[in-house]
Amino acid sequence: MKRIIFLFAFTLLIVSCEKAKIEPNPEIPNWLKDRINHDEEVIKSNPLSGLDIAAWVRYNYHGNYYFEYINLLSSLGSGTYKYDGSEYIYTQKDFFDYQSKKCCRYYVWKGPSYIDILD
Repeated sequence: MKRIIFLFAFTLLIVSCEKAKIEPNPEIPNWLKDRINHDEEVIKSNPLSGLDIAAWVRYNYHGNYYFEYINLLSSLGSGTYKYDGSEYIYTQKDFFDYQSKKCCRYYVWKGPSYIDILD
């Protein structure tokens, strides 16, 4: 009986320490999954990189998904990207309309030290 309890506890420990993976999700494009995986590797190899206080947020605007990168150390503000990975630049004609009408904030990924400043 002790062996069974030990094996169960050991298995539970291994499972709970397993790295969180980005689930296959057609709403999250591959370019973003690759970027998040890269950032996680950088955080692991260089904990002082500042990427641990970043996040990726998805918004809906006119039926399309847009993704914003937020890094609390960066003074440049967030980068906004269309679903295809192209940057949505603030000088584009409807960018300010996007800013006022985007909705349905969803965190795709948060760095381990990210503090939610949007709520």
